[in-house]
Amino acid sequence: MQMRKLAAAAVSFSAAVLLSQYLLPAAWLACCCGIAALLSLLGLFFKANTRLRLFLILLGLSAGFAWCFTYACIFIKPAQELNGTTQTVSAVVCGEPDITEYGSKVLVKVNRGGAPGIKAQLYVYGSTVNVQPGNRIEFTARFRIADTIYGEKTETFFAKGIYLLATAQSGVTVSDAIEPILFLPTKTAQSIGQMITRIFTKDTAAFMRALILGDTTDVYKDTALSGALSATGTSHIISVSGMNIAFLMGFLALFIRKKRVLTAVGIPIILLFMAMVGFQPPVVRAGIMQMFLLTAPIFKRENDNITSLSASLMLILLVNPYTAGSVGLQLSFSATLGILLFTEKLYSALDSPLRKSGLYQNRLLKASIRFIIASFATTIGALILSIPLIALHFGSVSLIAPLTNMLILWAVTLAFCGGIVAVIFGFIFMPIGTVMAFIVALFARYIIHMIEFLAHMPFASIFTANPAVVIWLVYVYILLVSAFRLHLRLRPLVYSVCLSAITLCLILFITSVLSDSHALSVTALDVGQGQSIVITSGKYTAVIDCGSSSGKDAGDIVTKYLQSHGRTSIDLLILTHYHSDHANGVVELLERNRVAALAEPDPSIDGGTLQAEINQLARDKGIHIMNVTENLLASFDDPHNAVLALYAPIGSDSENERGLTVLCSENNFDALITGDMNADIERTLVNTVQLPDIELLIVGHHGSKSSTSDELLDAVKPETAIISVGYNTYGHPSPDTLKKLALKSIMTYRTDEAGSVTINGW
Repeated sequence: MQMRKLAAAAVSFSAAVLLSQYLLPAAWLACCCGIAALLSLLGLFFKANTRLRLFLILLGLSAGFAWCFTYACIFIKPAQELNGTTQTVSAVVCGEPDITEYGSKVLVKVNRGGAPGIKAQLYVYGSTVNVQPGNRIEFTARFRIADTIYGEKTETFFAKGIYLLATAQSGVTVSDAIEPILFLPTKTAQSIGQMITRIFTKDTAAFMRALILGDTTDVYKDTALSGALSATGTSHIISVSGMNIAFLMGFLALFIRKKRVLTAVGIPIILLFMAMVGFQPPVVRAGIMQMFLLTAPIFKRENDNITSLSASLMLILLVNPYTAGSVGLQLSFSATLGILLFTEKLYSALDSPLRKSGLYQNRLLKASIRFIIASFATTIGALILSIPLIALHFGSVSLIAPLTNMLILWAVTLAFCGGIVAVIFGFIFMPIGTVMAFIVALFARYIIHMIEFLAHMPFASIFTANPAVVIWLVYVYILLVSAFRLHLRLRPLVYSVCLSAITLCLILFITSVLSDSHALSVTALDVGQGQSIVITSGKYTAVIDCGSSSGKDAGDIVTKYLQSHGRTSIDLLILTHYHSDHANGVVELLERNRVAALAEPDPSIDGGTLQAEINQLARDKGIHIMNVTENLLASFDDPHNAVLALYAPIGSDSENERGLTVLCSENNFDALITGDMNADIERTLVNTVQLPDIELLIVGHHGSKSSTSDELLDAVKPETAIISVGYNTYGHPSPDTLKKLALKSIMTYRTDEAGSVTINGW
């Protein structure tokens, strides 16, 4: 009972932190702190346990508000003082530098005399920085608060304790190469990562680094694998979390039988592992809970998982209240709470009828069935509370996740534990480590191939972009609550599952039928500063461009849009040109979708390495490549008679001038897409091609001043215009362009304001 009272205090403290981050202005925190403290005096009017519980809850709230206010004064206010300034500072390197396409970046802690340092992400453009964790460095940089990415608000940096972004204005000088013992875990993780690379083959090394260390950099470069992980709901296996801690302690328990010895050895190893992976919130949560479990018998206390979970959340938020914004932390806690609350009940509901049926007379059959039931109950328990968060943050829910987890988790356990053994032997005697790695790689390949296979199953995921899916999710949770109110017996559970499956199949069928029956539809997807246009007519689908320079994953955005509308293939992918903001998502698009044909500009036009990569991948997948060297028509063989006219490049200078132009027509509806064509080429197009009056114009070059000429507008007379644009430093869309469209009474939509925009031609 006392433990649960402490849990109440921890929960109230955490609730105050969450309120502070999401709802309450900073100026109100001190006021809220005082109000909560005063309200705690109400406990004097109650007796015994009620009084103590009320005191703990309200004082926990007061402490949470007070701590958020104090933390902001210590760290955020000094960071705001540096915001917008250019200064020469000294700092300590906190991590390994990362090589990027523009140079390099490294995490540093900026010194402020005797005050606590402020973590900053330092960007060095045009060169790499040769530093190691623990180095003391000096540099001149332009600072800004780390609360935005590409002009959009984000909690990503604050959740990691990074409050400043710094752009180096000069070289970085290493003034002290001493590496204090504080950075030993980071160096250890680096050495382990290097050993994994040495003993594992190229096709499994990246996966094993992610599995053991949480280093997902190279995994997410493999768009096929990263997309499959998302579609199958298995991204958690490469994100260090409670699973890693459980595997680690289970591995130690195989060799250490005495609980006191396991505690003495296990706690330092847990702390070292937490430090090696950078104290990521999910693994810290699991580590704290595991330490509670290990130490409870020593103090002759029963471990209470709810209390451990609450205390771990409070400790994490004490270190950094802004961690509340971490998606990983939210998913980790919701999944763990779901397991604690529901898994045992689900297991009993499924196991009890089988126990009475006589199936358990065979020991092997009994063990096998119970393993399957336990795996299923644990997976469902973890999903019950995390699915709403997954849908909110990622816009999708994996239907194949329970099956995938049951098929791979046994192999994940063996791969993780075997990987650790292989690394240890690699340090002792490389040949033995290599042999062990060869064996472990078999399990890694099984996991990878199984995930990629299941990800391509029809309707592996459903997407909340479809409003019917949101309604279905609400309906499922109503059924779930009803089943629990009936004490979660097998029959109500089976009824709930069957009703959920039937209604989902009905929704997916209706969505598919309605999508296939629609006439021409043109959608400009919100990919930030970039362009991706989806054209559908009946069951046929065309995509024009797929890229973004705003940090958004254009390939993922297009894939989710298509799948949410029941479309599993692309009949024609058209690339106007190979600038990254029009084509850097194409590789992922090709990896995750069936594409029949690819249309691109004249192959003699050098599109650089991106064009070469896309063409090679298209050839490998057997996609028909059409090089548009002269005007051609592509017709959809459907009742609506939609036609795409592809106009060959007519410019000769920049790549923008050598891009394709697309005119989409169906009955009395026409839409024109000009890519990044400038005004001079627009005039040439008007003079050389007979363009009809159009209903829709995808405004050229994201609304640039150099495009959308009066000659083009007068020639095609669009009724509606869409500007595909996001945060940028080019001034897109130009006020001149917006004014020009307004003066001609053209209804104009911007994806940065309206999100994805769909225009239907009925």
